[in-house]
Amino acid sequence: MSRHLAYIIYTSGSTGKPKGVMVEHQGLVNLIMTRHDVFGVRASSRVLQFFSFAFGGCVVNVFTSLCYGGSLHLLPDTLCMDLPRLWDYMERESITQAILTPSVLQDCQNLPQLSTPLTLIVAGEAPTASLLRVIHQLIPNGRVVNDYGPTEATVSAIAWNCPPEFDGDIVPIGRPIANKTVYILDEHQQPVPLGVVGELYIGGIGLARGYLNRPELTAKVFLRDPFSGVKDAKMYKTGDLARYLPDGNIIFLGRDDYQIKIRGFRIELGKIEARLADHLLVEKPQSLRLAKELTRD
Repeated sequence: MSRHLAYIIYTSGSTGKPKGVMVEHQGLVNLIMTRHDVFGVRASSRVLQFFSFAFGGCVVNVFTSLCYGGSLHLLPDTLCMDLPRLWDYMERESITQAILTPSVLQDCQNLPQLSTPLTLIVAGEAPTASLLRVIHQLIPNGRVVNDYGPTEATVSAIAWNCPPEFDGDIVPIGRPIANKTVYILDEHQQPVPLGVVGELYIGGIGLARGYLNRPELTAKVFLRDPFSGVKDAKMYKTGDLARYLPDGNIIFLGRDDYQIKIRGFRIELGKIEARLADHLLVEKPQSLRLAKELTRD
């Protein structure tokens, strides 16, 4: 039963064809249990459902609320991109748990403080240090968590609790959550020394089965885990660059390809290129130049 499919969710495809990620029950259960420790959902909790149900982040809110007895607040669409009204809604409804992207919060400097003990997880993008400091001022009775994880690792893989007194310039993504393993490897898939930049790989419980009807792509990024003692263990090649900080936390340094993120959603520039190239009035060399220009900007 643990290896049965829980759901299939689609993410961007670099060639214009979305990829159906097959998530198993064991990954979903591990997510619910580990996120409960961070999120702290209980029967008295009031959880904000900000993300679309077509987005992996909604899984945390929905299932932790269902499993631990909290109430789930479905946000009206009109409030999603109106930060002052969203903030007022969170105060009025006494929201105690929420997951938001940094881009949604980027103009929060003039918002009033929340009186509720809000646990706010920032996810989907890399937040700036200045943004985290502003958020701490806005939720003096709450806490802030920087969360990292691709859909292929069942939403969350690494987390960092931002201390209220944080005054640094570097924002870590933290350490692996329970039952996840993380490797930073070089081009030969060997561990890099402390402080050296490498590619982030994720292993452990929670890796997706692969991509629906995409065996070649699955084989390309879901690789045998040579560092695990578990038979047939896999690790996911994220395409993200990272390095270890001296204290053992991990810092995200960007992509090794043309993928970008907007409001937490993956945007593949190759996908845009593919759609443009399909148009009768667009020649393929022009679309290639456009993709390079977009990447440079």
